[in-house]
Amino acid sequence: MALTRVLIADDSRVFRTLIGEVLREHGLEVIQAADGREALDTVLSQRPQLVILDALMPLLSGFDVISKFREAAPDYRPVVFIVTAVYKSRRWESEARRQYRVDEYLEKPLEPEDLMRAIGRHFPEFLGLLPSGS
Repeated sequence: MALTRVLIADDSRVFRTLIGEVLREHGLEVIQAADGREALDTVLSQRPQLVILDALMPLLSGFDVISKFREAAPDYRPVVFIVTAVYKSRRWESEARRQYRVDEYLEKPLEPEDLMRAIGRHFPEFLGLLPSGS
């Protein structure tokens, strides 16, 4: 599955804008959601290949979004990243990977280079789009 469309769901407009700009620079279509309900609706209607969810958002947490879209669309299997400024420990990461089958667990502040490397682990062709040294 080639990466073309990414959802960034975070209640921080600044985070969505900054990460969105980085991803658009690499030719990706970026969809944004400001809360968990909007994220769930967008995931189900737009079916992005990569879903980047803030752990804590209004209306539904990132974890709730994962549970609900997997229940509603069991055959849809995007790559899922959780980003968090709150749940910073190996215990939280381990639980997220085990219980919610999260592909990446990234802590804020999130450097663009770290995000690019994480994307490349799941979409190797994406690494070919990155400038040398990234």
